[in-house]
Amino acid sequence: MLAHSAFAFEPPLLDKPDAKRIMESMSWTEVTIIAIRQGMDAKGIAAPVNATIIGVGILRGEHHSISQTVYYDRDLDWHFLELRDKGALVWNKNGYQEIKPWTTW
Repeated sequence: MLAHSAFAFEPPLLDKPDAKRIMESMSWTEVTIIAIRQGMDAKGIAAPVNATIIGVGILRGEHHSISQTVYYDRDLDWHFLELRDKGALVWNKNGYQEIKPWTTW
């Protein structure tokens, strides 16, 4: 008997170099990725489209620990998304993107 996932697809694993690029696109510097919790968000919720980046780095001139959940989407790849009233901000291994769907602002 073959086991199969309840999900329609399995996202690719998030690797440490891509995780570092995501954090650097979020303005972190001197980033050291210690681990990636594949399939788990920072609150312990399991799903294959979640990954938590664990590491250390510098943000705004101060040293911090990093525990950042990122999500997988076929178009955005592994990313962090911040929704706002008039759009969204997206950070991924390719950098930062601001999404403004309405042309009136």
